[in-house]
Amino acid sequence: MNNMEQQPIQLYLLSGFLGSGKTTLLKRLIDGYSDRRRLGLLVNEFGSVGIDGGTMKDQDVKMVEINNGSIFCACLKDGFMRTLKAFTEQPIDTLIIENSGMADPSSMNSILERMAPYFKRPYDYRGSICLVDSQTFLDYVELLMPTQNQIRSSDLILVNKTDLVPPEQIEEIHEKIGELNPGAFVYDTSYAEIPLELLDSRLSNHGYQGESSTSGIPYRMNTFVLQAKGEYEPEALSAFCEAVQGHIWRIKGFLRSPGMEGWVHVDGTSGGTELREAAEESVSPAARHRLVVICRGGEDLPDLLRSLWTEHCGDTPSIS
Repeated sequence: MNNMEQQPIQLYLLSGFLGSGKTTLLKRLIDGYSDRRRLGLLVNEFGSVGIDGGTMKDQDVKMVEINNGSIFCACLKDGFMRTLKAFTEQPIDTLIIENSGMADPSSMNSILERMAPYFKRPYDYRGSICLVDSQTFLDYVELLMPTQNQIRSSDLILVNKTDLVPPEQIEEIHEKIGELNPGAFVYDTSYAEIPLELLDSRLSNHGYQGESSTSGIPYRMNTFVLQAKGEYEPEALSAFCEAVQGHIWRIKGFLRSPGMEGWVHVDGTSGGTELREAAEESVSPAARHRLVVICRGGEDLPDLLRSLWTEHCGDTPSIS
């Protein structure tokens, strides 16, 4: 074994509620580090269809996706730990984990301690970076225990989308973060822009130990996959997203639109939706013609989604 293969693997954890900007930050880190570090990437999505991971396929990184739940919940934790072990056998310098928006990473330090004897190389856990959506954070933080624990267990907190809210709302966000984690460094940003030097100067694992919450969500959460094979005008897609906004936590996926060579990337939360063009090669086949919709509420939602889609987009989608 050469000296490089004996070195610890630097580990960064990205957390934050659904739609806070984790994938945007992840892409920035990949762009900033890929020419000087050998990167590994673990992407965890709450839904059964991996949307975000598909956008990374053209990056020169070793990537694993774990979908359909949180890597910190009992149903996926064993697979997560096996993946951590497997990455220690790979020729990488840095592993970045993007956990799902509903993940509670409180147990990250204890998992690494428990698994340490089984790793071929040790991890140098640099800490957790939590993204906060300025538009929706104050609406969710009192309701969702995972959101609170994402803040508590983080070492660097990025208040994102600050260009979309007034200064007094940002001040209120800072006050709430200070109540949950007074020791964390807080950085205000838009579009998840961050100087990479900040990770060296301000990110330091403070050893938070907690048990990930498995309940405490007062609203039912359901994930649906809407499949639509047609071509849809951006205005129609925007109208549909606006109509469902009060019923969802998250909506994302890739659809066709006339006049575009690539795909329309639909990316939204209850605070609003953005549509942007995505190149053909950046969209994995599994994510095409699909919207993953993470909803609040119950069993009548597929009918509501189908009805609103037909009203605004014209055809009838399949929903599973």
